[in-house]
Amino acid sequence: MKKIELYPDKSDSGVMSVNSLSSLFNYILNIKEADNTILAFRGEKMDYGDTELYPSIYRSHYLLENEDKIFRESQRFNNQEFVEDRTTFDKLSRIQHYSAPTRLLDISEDLMSALYFATEKNDNDNDNDSILYIFEIDEKEIKYYDSDTVSVISNLAKIPLDNTNEKSKRKLLCDIIRFKEKKGKDKFNKQKSVKFLKHEIREEKPQFKPIIDPKHLISVQCVRPKLTSGRIKSQKGFFLLFGLNPNDITKPIKLIDKKNKLLDNTKIQHPIKQIHKIKLKTHKIKTELEKIGIKKSFIYPDIDKVSEYLKIKYKKQ
Repeated sequence: MKKIELYPDKSDSGVMSVNSLSSLFNYILNIKEADNTILAFRGEKMDYGDTELYPSIYRSHYLLENEDKIFRESQRFNNQEFVEDRTTFDKLSRIQHYSAPTRLLDISEDLMSALYFATEKNDNDNDNDSILYIFEIDEKEIKYYDSDTVSVISNLAKIPLDNTNEKSKRKLLCDIIRFKEKKGKDKFNKQKSVKFLKHEIREEKPQFKPIIDPKHLISVQCVRPKLTSGRIKSQKGFFLLFGLNPNDITKPIKLIDKKNKLLDNTKIQHPIKQIHKIKLKTHKIKTELEKIGIKKSFIYPDIDKVSEYLKIKYKKQ
């Protein structure tokens, strides 16, 4: 079997090309992950190149500069949907569920769900290749939805990117850079920008201890959410939650460097041990998935999606 290289050059030389489920299963079963490591998957409809694995809030600058407004407006217009959500992360999960831009990136423990999302295209797109990412993740480093670290990063969504006062992500990042070493933690927590963030966190956690590790704000965390919808439950979904990029606040933390190697997690904290990138022959894989019952009604159990699938199914007959 051809060996896959980790994020090869732009010519895609070395990226494994798969045109059947059997060859893909064979490759995955031969991944020799370390102890306490789980596999997670993400399917993409195409290779996005320099912007691959970008959370949706970073897809354009106008989205990022309005992140705080998007977060609040999503609730203002649909408040009844958020009644059971206790934390900012819970709310971000729900917003992501409805396809609004967030700093979350969906991944799944369910390979079939990831393959469905990779190959779910219009008929005119069948000749294009899609991409499957396989993540080897340190299970001990996975956080739950109620983690304090998760709350700290999630509440960045409520802070403006820029502001005339010190309540801004830009000012917060400046203070992170100044005080991110261990000896600077106490000074960091006395800064006005950090006090604004703590105020947001205490809305959901009044008991929150007033100490934030600045390194957490420039990390990527893997988070298991509440199973608040049939969709998340059926897809075995969880998320990568992105903090601030210490090198460029307008872009997400890159999980790979310019040499196409996994970012060193001693510089930017993240729980990923390895990433595999596989090119899929979309039409062939999609046909095989349909043959074994992996269709929209399987992936999206919500009644509106099932109804949509049934209308298309019986229109073709």
